Amino acid sequence: METAGKTVALIDPLWSGHHPMYFNQFTASFLRCGARVIGLCPDPEAARRNLASASGHDIHGAREMTRFAHLPTGKRSFFNGRFEGDPVRTFDRWRKAADALAEAEARTGWSADLVYFPYLDSYLRFLPFPQIPDVILNRPWSGLYLRNHHHGEPPNFRKSLRLLAKGDAILRSRSNLGIGVLDERFITPMTRLTRRPVTAYPDVTEGGLPDAEFQLAADIRAKAQGRKIVGIIGLERRKGFLTLLRAAELARQADLPLYFVCAGTYPPGDFTAAEQAEIQHIAAGIASGSVGNLHFDPAAGRIRDEADFNSLFRSFDIAWAAYEKFQGSSGTLSKAALFGIPCIATAGECIGQRIDRYRMGLTIPEGSAPDALAAIRRLAGLDPGPALPEPLYQEYRNDHSLARLDGILRDLLAAL
Repeated sequence: METAGKTVALIDPLWSGHHPMYFNQFTASFLRCGARVIGLCPDPEAARRNLASASGHDIHGAREMTRFAHLPTGKRSFFNGRFEGDPVRTFDRWRKAADALAEAEARTGWSADLVYFPYLDSYLRFLPFPQIPDVILNRPWSGLYLRNHHHGEPPNFRKSLRLLAKGDAILRSRSNLGIGVLDERFITPMTRLTRRPVTAYPDVTEGGLPDAEFQLAADIRAKAQGRKIVGIIGLERRKGFLTLLRAAELARQADLPLYFVCAGTYPPGDFTAAEQAEIQHIAAGIASGSVGNLHFDPAAGRIRDEADFNSLFRSFDIAWAAYEKFQGSSGTLSKAALFGIPCIATAGECIGQRIDRYRMGLTIPEGSAPDALAAIRRLAGLDPGPALPEPLYQEYRNDHSLARLDGILRDLLAAL
């Protein structure tokens, strides 16, 4: 194929949350395009294991076509650690990436034709100088830009300052082949500003399941006792966790045949002292048996295995995607489309607009537990009303598929 024989350096200085999954997806996709991959990340052994377990067996010669090496973890900003970078540390990330790549090239004998950043944001903040990549990398580069929502603001002085702080001017680098975004709403203003191609990328998810049902999923099915299950995995404030707890309490008071699942890591620091007390009161009610329609374990950790995550997610009848103070895309919708599960989402931003466009559930006002419960009742068939339109799950799966990601990256490689 025309992209065969190319070598890509895949670079990410972060290794938490979704970063390992995205790193694995891009590694596998470039391999399917026929390219070799030099993967630079904070945990190269984990990257190697992830590729072998998730998709390496489906790619001929994956072991021979990949080399992984260590990249130091990126440090937080000296602005009280509030940001991912600052003028000094963002520049240092570029320098360390170039140094690590040079070492890997010397060790492997491979020369990278393209540098790709699956999380480009880390290389932009407070460094609005387009010459930086041209001088430090001195080769074509591209990447996926996630937090691009400031481009939706109306033109004004504040937006100009924000663009400067975000470092978006670096995207005008002569060696930038173009960037990707998960939230497609702001492609036009971004193209106008950067003068480079901006492409809507699929929010791809992994769909593998374990050989046997994840034990937590089986336990929840047993506890639900036939009730419709409404679930969330990951209990951050931005995911609307507290609103879901309050909706569950309203459902309990109304004695509705619903069972709510709050799984994954609970970060108490996301919430005020009063909110933490409310959450702990609910947890105590579950422990005592007075709250019988809710699964929530504050001490539970992250579900690390993607197959187990999928097994639990598939047990839901309704998926909670009612994010708060959050503008971007979410893999929750990709999971829901994969397994044919309707969603509750907050109206207005990227997630809510996609739910409406693909008819994959109902949207509610942000943070409203009563509206959430009303939507849940309708999706669960507990309230009479007109039939909901047929969901476009297959269309969503097509638009956010691995095949589409492969096609985008294949075009990128062909442009070299």
